[in-house]
Amino acid sequence: MAYDKATVLEAWKKAVNYGIIDAKALRPEIARSWARCMSCGTSPWSADFPKCEEQLLNKTRQKNAQIIAAASPILQYLLAVFNCNSSLADMHGFVFDLVTPLSSYPRTLGTFVTEALNGNGNITITIQEKKPSRVDGYEHFRAISQSYSGVAALVHDPSGEDFVLCVNDPFIALPPNALDICVAAASLVEKLRCPRRELFSQLSSATFFDPILESDSLAIIVTDENGMILTANSNGKKAVVGYEKQPYASCSLADFLKNKRILPMLLGESQELPADDTLAFKGSGRSPGLSMKLLRRRSISLATGAKHNVLVFETPSEIRIPDDGPSPLLRNGAQSSDCIGQSPQWLKVDKLIRSVAVHRSNVMIMGETGTGKEVAARALHRLSGRKGEFVAINCGALPRDLLASELFGYEGGAFTGARSSGAKGKFEYANEGTLFLDEIGDMPIDMQVSLLRVLQEQSVMRIGSNKAIPINVRVVAATNQDLQKLIAEGKFRSDLWYRLSVIEIFLPRLADREGDITLLAQYFNETLGQSLHIQSHPLSQEVLDALEAYPWPGNVRELKNIMEKALIISNDRPIGLDCFPEYILRYSKPKLQFPDYDYEDEERPEAPLTKANLQDSMSREPQWSEHPQEEQPSTGLKLREQQERKKIILILEEEHGNISRSAKRLGMSRNTLYRKMEKYDIEIKVKAGTD
Repeated sequence: MAYDKATVLEAWKKAVNYGIIDAKALRPEIARSWARCMSCGTSPWSADFPKCEEQLLNKTRQKNAQIIAAASPILQYLLAVFNCNSSLADMHGFVFDLVTPLSSYPRTLGTFVTEALNGNGNITITIQEKKPSRVDGYEHFRAISQSYSGVAALVHDPSGEDFVLCVNDPFIALPPNALDICVAAASLVEKLRCPRRELFSQLSSATFFDPILESDSLAIIVTDENGMILTANSNGKKAVVGYEKQPYASCSLADFLKNKRILPMLLGESQELPADDTLAFKGSGRSPGLSMKLLRRRSISLATGAKHNVLVFETPSEIRIPDDGPSPLLRNGAQSSDCIGQSPQWLKVDKLIRSVAVHRSNVMIMGETGTGKEVAARALHRLSGRKGEFVAINCGALPRDLLASELFGYEGGAFTGARSSGAKGKFEYANEGTLFLDEIGDMPIDMQVSLLRVLQEQSVMRIGSNKAIPINVRVVAATNQDLQKLIAEGKFRSDLWYRLSVIEIFLPRLADREGDITLLAQYFNETLGQSLHIQSHPLSQEVLDALEAYPWPGNVRELKNIMEKALIISNDRPIGLDCFPEYILRYSKPKLQFPDYDYEDEERPEAPLTKANLQDSMSREPQWSEHPQEEQPSTGLKLREQQERKKIILILEEEHGNISRSAKRLGMSRNTLYRKMEKYDIEIKVKAGTD
């Protein structure tokens, strides 16, 4: 569920005025945090902030000197990317490290941030929920904090102690991917809590910091103190095309600037920007030169003695992804994309996932292979607000004995080869979270009995133990098989089916998702291009038409693989039809041939109007067979397909064979109508008459 300013404001007014928390209008973790604030008597109108406890701050900084040192370059990079406060706190909410672009920020450093004193926020929710969090605007319980936007994630220290890494902007909303970057930053801090020799290895390349540089609205280029390019994010690479193909740190930024003399000004220690803050970059091959406005730069010193010069530019409009209104992505509070779609078929799935996510009921996801069952399961978990982890296991990939130990765990010495200390099972790892059982139809029948007992008792017993361990796990199962058929064959237990299928979600085939093929192809073209470090170009209409025409038996997974192959074959040039396999191109042109009037809704050159061609056009009449639906028997078609066939024939007859108008009335594209006519053996017979 994304942040909706107006809806959350109304929910806040209701909570403040009447003490009622509208859980449907809020993300679950926000609703819980408001309830805690109200229970401890926090005033929504309080404007007080605790004062810095200098003595405790110094003592805490000495105690946590190692985590401060590890986090230092990460906080500096976050400051460069977001241009706002970044900080570290312990699990008591005490903030002991802070970097800020402001000359003074006295509100949090050296103070305890708690819901009783400060109201809710990213720090308090991350501590309470034990998971990453984002809090925006009116989601804050205290009115004075409602200008803030903040994200936070846990840092797991080797000492066993946890810390909270925070990013807060007191003035504007953080970008949609801010929580993803914060989580990545926390992971980098953990990697830097290592022996000195390993630390030098980690920091030997600036690409170590790549996970926190990605941004749709910013182009970021990192150089060393001599101006040699070390790394850049995907937008930055469009200004310095090809640098990454050269040896590391061997390309000077000056080689890409039209005015090389400005480079020394970009490398100085001062944070002041040049008087002319718009830099012109040279073009390269087919890539035109760009002009980008320099927003800020920051010099970052590493423990290795190296210095990184981070240049942050505003992404120019010609390479910026346009904002066409509400995104078709399923999103959670972190604004992470789960799955993409805007077709009526997919929006129906989207709505169902959103409505059931917050409930504990078990869910069965059904659909063909490659339709995105695990992606949907992850969306359910992220939207649920559950505190625990998302844990997945493929029930068909493991033999029976190994599957049992993976699911339920085992005690030490329970069987030959077992670890003496024993091991947790997936149910224990997923406690307070979600367990995803993929390919549930492949689970052995005797294992199904054990699973049923766990679901009924809400407790798990490790192999070799007599002790039941209570669990709170939401189970999401998935299959591409007909479980009703397996039940009839005695291969799947009906009582387990009833336990797992409280909510059923059917994922449509990609071929049935009108318009989503184009949307997904464009998405994969952009994201795969970034991950493969290949220059991506907008897809031509010719390519999109070919992709729309193909039936995609492997669904979204097949489309992703085909786009990856096409990008690699394209070798940085625009993707053309020659980048796709022949079996896809066979579908790019319909096999059926139709008369000219089928295309009357499209733009086409008009022939000169003469008496001859006027008479010819008037004498051309569509000639249907008397019973077109009986020309090819519908043997083998399901009842639904037979009904669809009859409907298509009826509409085509009413529209006198006009494909464009028929497709519009049927609510499908022309290419889809062609495919269905071919599938159902529907033909248009035309007899051209003469005077």
